[in-house]
Amino acid sequence: MTTAALVPLAFPDDVEVAVVSHNGRPTLPQLLSCLSASGAAPDRIFIYNVGSTDDTVTWLASEWPGVTVRSLDGNVGPDPGRNWALRACTRPYLLLLDADAFLEPDAPRYLREALDPAARVGTVTPVVVHAHDKSLIQYAGGGLHYICEAINPWLDRPLVERGSERWDIGAAPGVALLIDVKVAHAIGLWDDRYFIGKEDGDFCHRLRMAGCRLVEEPRAIVAHRSRPRTAWLFPCQIRNRWHFLLKNYEARTLIVLAPALALHEVIQLGVLTAKGHLGAWWTAVRGLWSWMPTLPRDRRAFQTMRVVRDRDLLLDAPLVVRADLVGGPIGRAAKGLYDVWLHLYWRVARHLIS
Repeated sequence: MTTAALVPLAFPDDVEVAVVSHNGRPTLPQLLSCLSASGAAPDRIFIYNVGSTDDTVTWLASEWPGVTVRSLDGNVGPDPGRNWALRACTRPYLLLLDADAFLEPDAPRYLREALDPAARVGTVTPVVVHAHDKSLIQYAGGGLHYICEAINPWLDRPLVERGSERWDIGAAPGVALLIDVKVAHAIGLWDDRYFIGKEDGDFCHRLRMAGCRLVEEPRAIVAHRSRPRTAWLFPCQIRNRWHFLLKNYEARTLIVLAPALALHEVIQLGVLTAKGHLGAWWTAVRGLWSWMPTLPRDRRAFQTMRVVRDRDLLLDAPLVVRADLVGGPIGRAAKGLYDVWLHLYWRVARHLIS
């Protein structure tokens, strides 16, 4: 072993670490080992324990006594923990991690090098690879489809093809983000009503609405131990998408896109009904209705801070749809035709919105 290999990595002095965890006992040992390998001192790390029912707290007290644990009652989703971390952060920048995000040792340093406030960079994201196969990308080059769905053009493509160029992107997962704390406060933090689904896209979109940049640093690699998402998430995802549209899109954009949004809703309702999930749609309707009294206030707050128009924020690309919802060859063919129709619609619509 060389002498250089024995020298610990220098963790950025102006970065604090927050890990949001719900029943994270199976993954926290590996995550904390990764942080230790990156040079992060235990007193720099804060675990936001969200309603865990496992032995996370007692294990941390025994094995990582220098790490600070802050607990939230009940499983309220990750956003209340993320917001607590941003409000409590004592350094300019916060490395925000999910409990199943395993950073390469030099990732924090690369992320910090890319976060340049003078160049209006508000958040930096790594390239996220699959934990079961680190040669394949899970998230990279993300964006927001104008229909308010995720664009993930690098899903399951080889990491070696990504290259080393930093990109300005439109959206990133909440798996691992280095955030300028002042910028996060300026854009209203995370929407802690969302629980899960569109919450990371909403944060990234408002960041870019406010004229800040979201940068992807390809030298920073994070392996993510993802799990298949089940049907219980459908009501959150549907409700949050509707709210995202009504809160963040300009009024002219909503009018121009109304036919496409209506068709998308009919297709979504039909697919959910065919797959036995009609109840999820109605649960989403009730959830959105309960939020409507605050919608005018939310719109005013976020439209006031807008610097970038919708035309420069929204994109068009093939949608990412769960395989169990698409179905077999006929479903895949229908999805392909729908992508083509959406593309043709956008070619006209983008010239009509602001």
